[in-house]
Amino acid sequence: MIRIILLIFVIFALSGCEILQQKLGQKAPVSTSTGSYLCESERSVELFAEFCNVQAWCDFLIDNDPLAWSQRNDLIKSMGNELNLEPRLRLQQVLLSQGPDTPYANRLRAQKWIDNLQPKMDVRMQQLLKLMVFEPSQQILELESAITILTRLNTRQEKTIEELEEMLSIRKQELEKQRDQVEQLLKIEASMSEQKRSN
Repeated sequence: MIRIILLIFVIFALSGCEILQQKLGQKAPVSTSTGSYLCESERSVELFAEFCNVQAWCDFLIDNDPLAWSQRNDLIKSMGNELNLEPRLRLQQVLLSQGPDTPYANRLRAQKWIDNLQPKMDVRMQQLLKLMVFEPSQQILELESAITILTRLNTRQEKTIEELEEMLSIRKQELEKQRDQVEQLLKIEASMSEQKRSN
């Protein structure tokens, strides 16, 4: 949700003048190098189509935000998984992999997709992808990885504590057994001493 709010802020910051002109009924000048337009080359336009515009990113994220991971994963699978998948579709798969409920492995896969996409993108699109997707997702991956490590350490420590408690319990039982044996020997010795005195 924070990403969406930040993305909306970026849209307004980059294209505020364009929106104001449209509201006033003036025709905004078409720009392919400034504002919310991300593609600087014809090749990039061919590869990413409507995603040359920041608004398309925003619309796509908002439209798919309510979907659970299982639904988003079905959409990802329906687009295909071939290595030479159309960049526009791969970008959509990346965006669909950014929900808070996305599993670790799938989020990591999306980061690798980004690595493959970036060389095909113009600079502005690379910057947006890095700012809005790659860096926040990388932070989540690092946090999840740290939590996993801490959980494993905690589990290992709990197991060690249980083993020590079990060893302590066994040792305690052995000591009680030895004490009982000593008490029995002392009783026998006391009984023998009593018999000697009686004789």
